[in-house]
Amino acid sequence: MKLTYLAHSTFVLTDDAGARLLTDPVDRGSGYDLNAVYADVVTVSHHHFDHDALDQVSGTPTVIDTTGTTDAAGFHITGFAAYHDKVRGAKRGPNTLYRIEADGKVVVHLGDLGHDLDGETVSALSGADALLIPVGGTFTIDAKEAAALAKKLAPKAVIPMHYKTPQLTFEIAPLEPFLALAKDLPVVPLLPGETLFL
Repeated sequence: MKLTYLAHSTFVLTDDAGARLLTDPVDRGSGYDLNAVYADVVTVSHHHFDHDALDQVSGTPTVIDTTGTTDAAGFHITGFAAYHDKVRGAKRGPNTLYRIEADGKVVVHLGDLGHDLDGETVSALSGADALLIPVGGTFTIDAKEAAALAKKLAPKAVIPMHYKTPQLTFEIAPLEPFLALAKDLPVVPLLPGETLFL
């Protein structure tokens, strides 16, 4: 399986058969343009404008936006309930975490996680081949919280997402504070368009 970073929290996972899963499609109002990227499956962690822009997706994908287990286009996807804040969703609502399996590899996408995870969820999501984790704070966990959580989840690769770039139209923290705190972690910072082969 290969994992390509597009922008913000949007990635494309492509399995060995060529099937494509897209995570959290970002909208043009955020400063990015996906240019009608094709997908067979789309996961949506929550329904905010910068994570559920299905109009930016071409094809007729299976859309997954709930907890539980789904098999689609060769991907085995399990959603776990979480929140977008530290007050059980009272400020920003729910957030779904996804554990995605294909080709014997596991990718975990944390969406806009806003809090630490309990032991049961940590156990279920630990040891992934790639952990996609928000690091920009303000609307999600911040750099310090992300580094601490990544250590607990112990993935083979930590890929930061949801941080400030020159294109992003709203203010969150940039990538650098997380990188400074995560020097002992297997961080693989990807630029838009770059691919990691798992």
